[in-house]
Amino acid sequence: MTHDPALLLRTLQLSDSSFPSGGFAFSNGLETLTGEGKLDQPGHFEAFLDEQLIPRWASFDRWFLAHAHEASGNQAALTELDWLCEAQSCVATLAEASRRMGRASLFSHDRIGTPGVAPYLKSLRAKAAPGHLPVVQGLIASAVGLSQRLAAVSAAHQLMIGALSATIRLGKLGTLEAQAIQARLTPRLATAVDAPLPDRPHAFSPLADIAAMRHAANRTRLFAA
Repeated sequence: MTHDPALLLRTLQLSDSSFPSGGFAFSNGLETLTGEGKLDQPGHFEAFLDEQLIPRWASFDRWFLAHAHEASGNQAALTELDWLCEAQSCVATLAEASRRMGRASLFSHDRIGTPGVAPYLKSLRAKAAPGHLPVVQGLIASAVGLSQRLAAVSAAHQLMIGALSATIRLGKLGTLEAQAIQARLTPRLATAVDAPLPDRPHAFSPLADIAAMRHAANRTRLFAA
């Protein structure tokens, strides 16, 4: 992995929880499961990340991110990937979360002058592409000069801190407990980053998916999904 300080700093910027990507609005089903009492101990949240979110990211989101990184600059190829992601995103709330975070990221990068994003943003505004998060992540990472591996590291970190931040906001974890979970799962996440890409994108995370589908029925909600 490169040790170029500029690229490492760019990686940190892309994965920073303070970057306006809209991720704060989504919990990946955590709100529903905590509200139902199915997740109520630190070990439960760690297992949820390890068994549901990380595998889904590794075999689905990471596939689209990697191929979008390769296709950066090719509008037709990026658009085709984006619509494939749309077609294979079967949980409506999670698909909407992916679109909203992808679009928010693209808008923010356009506003701060990130090179190479304007043409694809034009496609989104014309509704020619849905703007799914992993496609946008791959596009942006390539545009700023990050390798595919660093792009995956950034996205994996976003996934982890987003889920742990949601759990803290739900009042189920303290900040030190969350940091301990992140430290323990870092080797697992690193393995997922470097694992061979599957031939086709796929995911099986029924607990998270079904919880996300039930989320709209919650009477009181802190998160959009």
